Order: sequence, then structure tokens, then C-alpha cells
Amino acid sequence: MSLIAIKHYIASYFPSHMKREIKELYLSTFILNFGIMMIQIFEPIYLYTLGYSLHQIILYFLLVYGIYFFIMPLGAKFAHAFGYERTIVVSTIIFIAYYFIFYSIATMPVLFFIAPILYALQKTFYWPAFNADFARYAVQDEDGKEIGGINTLILLGAIIAPLAAGFILELWGFAALFTFASILFIISNIPLLTTKEIFVPKPFPYSEAYRRLLSKENRRHFFGYLGFGEELIVLVVWPVFMAVVIVNFLNIGVIVAVATFIAMLVTLYIGKTSDISNKHRILKYGTIVYAFVWFARLLAQGSVGIFFIDIFSRLSKSVIMVPILALTYERAKQRRVLQSIVFYEMGLVVGKLSALIILYGILFFVPDSVAFQVSFVVAGLMSLLYMLL
Repeated sequence: MSLIAIKHYIASYFPSHMKREIKELYLSTFILNFGIMMIQIFEPIYLYTLGYSLHQIILYFLLVYGIYFFIMPLGAKFAHAFGYERTIVVSTIIFIAYYFIFYSIATMPVLFFIAPILYALQKTFYWPAFNADFARYAVQDEDGKEIGGINTLILLGAIIAPLAAGFILELWGFAALFTFASILFIISNIPLLTTKEIFVPKPFPYSEAYRRLLSKENRRHFFGYLGFGEELIVLVVWPVFMAVVIVNFLNIGVIVAVATFIAMLVTLYIGKTSDISNKHRILKYGTIVYAFVWFARLLAQGSVGIFFIDIFSRLSKSVIMVPILALTYERAKQRRVLQSIVFYEMGLVVGKLSALIILYGILFFVPDSVAFQVSFVVAGLMSLLYMLL
């Protein structure tokens, strides 16, 4: 195969008709998520090192998503009034304040109940605006490639970020890690501010978000989005389990980085395939495999077992996330973009809240020795709901 043919083959996995707004979002998202990926996996671990139990850590995130559920429409109202990009910028400023408060929990335990408010605010301003911006400007015939492309960029950052984070933690600790990530959050705003966003301010009724969430016509998709409850267990319970088994921060970073690299390659392939294949079929078979991987975590022992489980988990999650987002954005384009995105976000949040409430209740009755295994079973069962999408 000639060099030109190889270049064309590689290029076929990437979108070729991206709008300016999507390109700006690509660069901003890469920088922002590099900072997030440095911290996110170590958030629950940080609380665990401070002496908080798994039960208390679950309570922390229960507060985050409980507040988020009730204030999310306010973020959509702000985005409708001031534009998607300005709303994203505001979210990064809140993110910096959040991590300052979060790190200070070590010296002021009362902040354990204050930090969730800021985290919920950051999500309120960021996620509806980000998803609405992407849904609005994505090219219909290349939405799979565009989603695969941006997810690949996120995963590319996620390969290096855990390694860098593990290195910083081993040498300088959590304060240095949070400071470095905050600098990246500020830099991520530059691509969004290079050109002026064109938008028409519109009203966004607060109550409409909840009416759409409970409407009969959206019921199937609502239950499908409840599957995202498993994602909360990935972000909260799985990192703590890794910290208990592996202990060394740098080793955790290496495992996550290698697993993410493999997932990145699969994401590119799925992005291209979903544009020319049946997205529902990809989602169905991918969900079955993903649920199986959750149940396989029951057998995970030692660094090697966790390594392979994390690889297969990220692989199968990549397979299902591209069609889920592509289908969500396509439905949003056919209706009202921001309203549809808020419905998606609220369904996702209800799923995460459900997972947290279930786990919080179960952990009162099961011994600590099986708490992780029970969490993995709950996540596996919830992930099967993705097939309803």
C-alpha cells in the first residue's frame, strides 16, 4: 500500500466537513478534559485517603447529582440567554473554585458538604451547553465520525493525563495536581473566545424540562438513559477499588493510560462504522459485551486482573457511547436542540442518582468485604438499559 493510500485510509476515520464551531469545541474540549482526566480518577481516591469510607464517598456524589438534578434547567436558561460558549467559559471558572474547595476538605471537613454545590453548578453550566453546541453544529452525515473524533481526542489526553497525574502526586501531592489542572481549565477557554458566537437569546421555561422528562412519548428513552447509573460506579467505586488493590498512584495511572490508548483506537473505528451501519445494532451487541465485563469484575484480582478488566471495560464502553451520542444528537436536530439535550442530561442524572441511592441503601446491609462486588453487579444490570435507546 502506497503512502498516499495509507494517508487516505487513516483520513477516512476522521470527519472532513467540520464546521468552525466544532473545530473550536474540539480544541477546547481536549485541553479541558486533559485537566479533568488528571484529577477525576483520583477524586474518590483523595477522599478515601482522607479517611472517608465508601459509604461516605457515595453520599458525597449523591449530594452532587441531587443538587444537579434540580438546578440543571437554570444552566439551560443561561445558555439560551447568553450563548453556549459563554456558558462553557463560566463552567470552567466554577470548576477552579470547586477544586480549591475540594482540596480544602482536608483542613476544613465541613467543606465536604459545600463542595458538591459547586460541582453541581459546574455541571449545570457545562454539560447542557456543550452537548447542545455539538448537536447544533454537527454535520448529519458525519456525526458518528465527529463524535468518534472528539472522543478520540479526549481519550488521547486521557492516555497521558493519568501518567502525568500519578507522577505529580508521587512527587508533589494533590495541591500541585489541582493547581496544574486549574491552569488548563483557564487555557481551554481560549479557542471558544477567538471568534464571536452568533445566537439569538430565547426563553427556556424551567418547568418544561421536568414535563418532558416525565412525558409518555419520551418514556422508552428515559429508561434507556437510566443506564448511565453504571457510569457513576465507574467514576466513584472502581477507582477506590483500584486504590485498595494496587495502592501505588503511578501504577494506577499506567494501567488507565494503556487501557485508554486501546480504547481510543476502537473509538475511531466505531465512529466511522456508525455512519454507515445500523447504530441500534452496534449499541445492542456492544451493551451485552459491556454488561458481561461488569460481571467479570467480580473475578478481578491483582494488578494484572484489573489491567485487563479496565481495557475491556473501556473498549466496550467506546463501542456503545458513539451510537448513543449520535442517536441523541440526531433526535435533538429533529426537535428543539437544547430542550432535547436537557432531557438527555436529566435522564442521565436520574440514572446516576438511582445508582447512588441503591448503593447507599445496600451498603447499610452488606459487609464491607463484598461492597465492591455488589456495586459491580448493580452497574452490570443498569448497563443493560442502554439497549432501550
